[in-house]
Amino acid sequence: MQLEQAVAATGALTALVTVPVTLLAAHWTRRAADRAADATEAAGHEQSRATVAAARLQERAGREQSLESVRRSACAEFLSAVDVFVRIVTVLPEVPHASRRELLDHKATAVVRARAGVALLGPPEVLGEAEKVAEQCAKLEKLALRRAVLRSAIRALEDAWCPRNAEWCEDPHHNSAHVAWELLAQWGRLEQEERWEKLDLLEFTLRESRAMGAEEIGHVLEVANSVAYWDELIGGIVRDPLLERFRAVRDAFVGVAYGSLGPVA
Repeated sequence: MQLEQAVAATGALTALVTVPVTLLAAHWTRRAADRAADATEAAGHEQSRATVAAARLQERAGREQSLESVRRSACAEFLSAVDVFVRIVTVLPEVPHASRRELLDHKATAVVRARAGVALLGPPEVLGEAEKVAEQCAKLEKLALRRAVLRSAIRALEDAWCPRNAEWCEDPHHNSAHVAWELLAQWGRLEQEERWEKLDLLEFTLRESRAMGAEEIGHVLEVANSVAYWDELIGGIVRDPLLERFRAVRDAFVGVAYGSLGPVA
């Protein structure tokens, strides 16, 4: 009887001890599970933040790449417009006088529009060089019509020289062409009084050369009233100062644009 009571008491005690241990084990198990869940959630948040950051970096890189592409296109368009404009200035003496201004204005306007694209998109170092190119184009535009008149006249006079031996030629038309050519070549270096004294001779030799019509002679005499930039307008067989300065600033622009944005020309 006592043994049975002892066994019963021992079983009851064991039951009392087992219940707290079971509860404690369940508590630690749940706590471990909560910690694991928290760690998983934290890892998820970190991964999400990394994903968002990577997406933002990729988006930013895409925008920057797109901006550079647009900048390259703007620089290429400006360079193309500039080259077309200067090519027109170069061939303008061969264009009929009545068509020169309209053609020049059209190409000059294209340069202004293309420059606006570079000004809008930058970057500053490229814009600075583009401004120098635009300034040279503006100067060329200002002088292009006078330059075309003089260069057309010079070419016509050269074509009217004696085809054989100019030194011994006695043809009055050939001789007049050569005298008129010499007068135009040195006109800008003459003093004002000398120009007035030789103006009648210039007109006479131009007419006697039969190298051009009365209307073109009138244009030459009109241009001869101002000798500003004369030597640059006339140029020479080897050198062309106006275009040399343009090429210098163009090359500088290409160098800066190429270095900043990649190939544009």
